[in-house]
Amino acid sequence: MKLPDGVKMTPMLKQYGEWKDKYPDCLLLFRMGDFFELFFDDAVIASEVLDIALTARDQDKAIPMAGVPHHALDSYLGRLVAAGYKVAMCDQVTEPDGKTLVERRVVRVVTRGTYVPQDAPGDGKLAAAALSGEQASIALLTVGTGLLEAGTFSKDEAMSLLFSFSPDELLIPRGQEADFDRNSRDLTPLQGVRPAIVPRERSDFSASFGSGWLCKRWGVASLRAMGIDDLDPASGVAASAVRYLEETQFGGSDHVHEIRPLMSDGMLILDNTTQTNLELLEGDGASLFTVLNRCKTPMGRRLLRDWISHPLSSLDVIAFRHDCIGVMAGNPSLLKKLAAVLAECRDMERALGRLSLKVGNPRDLGAVRDTLASLPGLREIVSSAESGPLSSIFDGVPDLSELTELLCGALSDDLPRSLGAGGVVRDGYDDALDDARDAIAHAEDNIRAFEQSERERTGIKLRVGINKVFGYYIELGRSYADKVPDDYVRRQTVSNGERFVNERLKEIERRVYRAERDIGEREEILYKDILARALENGASCQAASRAVAVLDVLRSLACVARDNSYIRPEMDESRIFSVKGARHPIVESTHGVSFTPNDIDLDPDECSDKGCIAIITGPNMAGKSTYLRTAALVALMAHIGSFVPAESAHIGLMDRIFTRVGARDELARGRSTFMVEMVETADILRHVTSRSLVILDELGRGTSTYDGMSIAWAVVEFLNLHVEGRTKALFATHYHELTNLSLPKLLNLSMAVEESESGIRFLHKVVSGPANRSYGVEVARLAGIPSIVVRRSEELLSEFESASSAEDREMEVMSKKYVQREIFFDVDREGVLEELAASDPNQMTPMAALDLVFRLREKSRRILGFK
Repeated sequence: MKLPDGVKMTPMLKQYGEWKDKYPDCLLLFRMGDFFELFFDDAVIASEVLDIALTARDQDKAIPMAGVPHHALDSYLGRLVAAGYKVAMCDQVTEPDGKTLVERRVVRVVTRGTYVPQDAPGDGKLAAAALSGEQASIALLTVGTGLLEAGTFSKDEAMSLLFSFSPDELLIPRGQEADFDRNSRDLTPLQGVRPAIVPRERSDFSASFGSGWLCKRWGVASLRAMGIDDLDPASGVAASAVRYLEETQFGGSDHVHEIRPLMSDGMLILDNTTQTNLELLEGDGASLFTVLNRCKTPMGRRLLRDWISHPLSSLDVIAFRHDCIGVMAGNPSLLKKLAAVLAECRDMERALGRLSLKVGNPRDLGAVRDTLASLPGLREIVSSAESGPLSSIFDGVPDLSELTELLCGALSDDLPRSLGAGGVVRDGYDDALDDARDAIAHAEDNIRAFEQSERERTGIKLRVGINKVFGYYIELGRSYADKVPDDYVRRQTVSNGERFVNERLKEIERRVYRAERDIGEREEILYKDILARALENGASCQAASRAVAVLDVLRSLACVARDNSYIRPEMDESRIFSVKGARHPIVESTHGVSFTPNDIDLDPDECSDKGCIAIITGPNMAGKSTYLRTAALVALMAHIGSFVPAESAHIGLMDRIFTRVGARDELARGRSTFMVEMVETADILRHVTSRSLVILDELGRGTSTYDGMSIAWAVVEFLNLHVEGRTKALFATHYHELTNLSLPKLLNLSMAVEESESGIRFLHKVVSGPANRSYGVEVARLAGIPSIVVRRSEELLSEFESASSAEDREMEVMSKKYVQREIFFDVDREGVLEELAASDPNQMTPMAALDLVFRLREKSRRILGFK
């Protein structure tokens, strides 16, 4: 680090400069007593980001300086990391003695992907990826919990998985920056932040090196035991993520115990567009997660998000989840028992992660204790005869009773946030600690006894007290100045007299301070031993934590199913999609109104007489989009293993759900609304299979009528004729010409509308057959469009519908005819007409009628420009 001219190089600044040179790309937080200080450019940046005072260490202000208190470091760290900065923590590693320079060193580097806050949500999401031809290998590491998953997929599948994971930081091989910079926008949720892309050396992603390194780390002969081939590129990508964590956290990655395979053949694939369109996870409003979330534990909430974004295509696992939900939904007392015990569990998984990362505190260890203490109760509940398949949830979870007994017996009930605050280890756990505490507890008695004995010995009404600066003292009033005993040594002069000390008091003071020091040292030794024994059982604790999470999610889904009358779907290897009385789970739960159920009945099999591609027509606001999303969400929920909002459901396994709904542009990428629509449609047509479900809403509306209709027509033909075995699709459109297509297994549906003299009423019911009109003018009327515009629209619609040739539809001719009628679109004029039409001369007094005439005359003259 180059210092500004004229800056005096003190030993402390030299030490700071040495560490800053080693971490030039980081903001260096330099521990000085109770503060972490930043200097020079780092201080300027921190003062702006954190809105803290920028001071100076010297009179000439050549050394800018800014600091944050160490006890509040976590909140400041979060803001720096969120602003995109890496932070190197340079802490004191020796105690200050007032004589020599305190030794300091960087103990960890905090990045977006490795930051695990203490009191705020966030687990640190670190991903690694490498492209190879048309494939991509990815690794997903949740730093806070130690969960590591990896696999090799097609590029599109890999990007979908990365989108679901929403990494804070993405490690890639050098040379692939351009590819991932383009794709990183696809990894960003609409309300989210782009991941920080971190290029690393290509050798870090080597499969042969990575698998060997991981095997050595975990003490296994091959990664095949964990489901990953040693030569799979995913093993090298996974190793790069763990190595990065070790480098930044200085070895604090012991909670990453294994690698779990990500396998596309066991999952139903959701691309990022579908995940966004279906409002699966938290955003600005309601989502499928908010509907299904009745979880009692943070681990359960994390797992529920994972289940929603990673639905299954394995009938056995889906059936197991359905079995468990069925047992619980039918047994309210079982649900109540589980809820009571689960509420006592804390975030053990995350606590173990923080402790392994060396950023945890005694309360994190308390979270482990409290959760382990709840395990016997949960095991007892699920092992009862009424629990059925739930009894297998804790299979494979080792016996942790010994660790539970240790933590419950060793840790105090009310744990402090920091070890130095004392009171971490329970009384009665350690004799030496108890003796030291006893000495402190009796210190006051000893002082009072000493005070009394000194009064008797000297005949002086003295007082013994303690001062933070001078320690224990004997205070005498000024009137006793000539009676001070010879063994008293003056320590301090105060306004009312003098303060002294003697050898007996010094000895009492030494015993108290020695006891306080012994308590601190002994607690630290004991705590480290307890912590080490807990971390030795880290893998077992993580297994227990994940079993608790599974139980919590299943209980949550059972509660939702019971309270909302969800049913168990019948699932098999067929391709049928038949749902009676389907309801939209989000709309139903958030709008507080009765939801109109609808049927969905699709089957691509040739032997079936059902259709498989439905063209849905009808007016806007009648419920077409809700119907489409209902179908997609019911299918998704069934593949999660949840019950579904319907009267009955028969759903064959699906491999993908595609959605193309809504209208949005991507101006930052140079894409118009229509281009976005076409890109998403192209992705569907490239990857759709006979086991997919495709949802298309108003395809082609972003261009001219004939262009849009032509594209929509061709897409329907492709799905019907060019997908081997055909696929299942719901296609909502205003192109009524599509209802006349003559294609096999194509059916027409429409939204029912009730017409009357007063207008139309949407019934939100899907019926067979095409709609005979779009009712756009009626919808405009309902939206409050001025009546003069609505009436003119009706005239034009009548002319368009009665025209027999292109010449009759010539816009210019129709427009001139209208202008010649000298009728103008003027809201003020319409107001005059409406006020006149609303008046009733039979009910008006002569004065009121005269007043109306004058008022309307003034308005009319103003509209026509009369003076």
